[in-house]
Amino acid sequence: MWKILSLVCLSAATSFALADHHAITLEARGTQTEWTITSIDLAATESVITVERETSEGGRTYVSYHLSYDGNGNPSIYTANARGYVDANTITSAYAAGVWHRDGILVRMDEIVSHSDGSKTVGRITINPLERTMVMNQYTLPL
Repeated sequence: MWKILSLVCLSAATSFALADHHAITLEARGTQTEWTITSIDLAATESVITVERETSEGGRTYVSYHLSYDGNGNPSIYTANARGYVDANTITSAYAAGVWHRDGILVRMDEIVSHSDGSKTVGRITINPLERTMVMNQYTLPL
């Protein structure tokens, strides 16, 4: 029994030692952004939350989040699609996937995002349905 326990401890210590040189530093992609919830569509297997915001460049961005439930009706995973309309000739897009959970009335989401300019970000989102607001923080993943 002690041999097995020692082997497990040695294996864990080795994993921590090897993982140390793989540290990742995240850089904020921009300031925290606030969004307005424009609709919430609730269903038994999936809910869709749609948000929008005016960008600093003067355009408008829309995002639809498709939140799935597991077999017991509990929060599970989600996907999202975004379109940014910068001006009459410029459209950007992004695709995201992540996990979500409830925290009281709040919906908390963690995501990985692939942007049309080739960049990748990770994000943390808080949705407040009562206030019709969403707050997003994104961090650039190094290439």
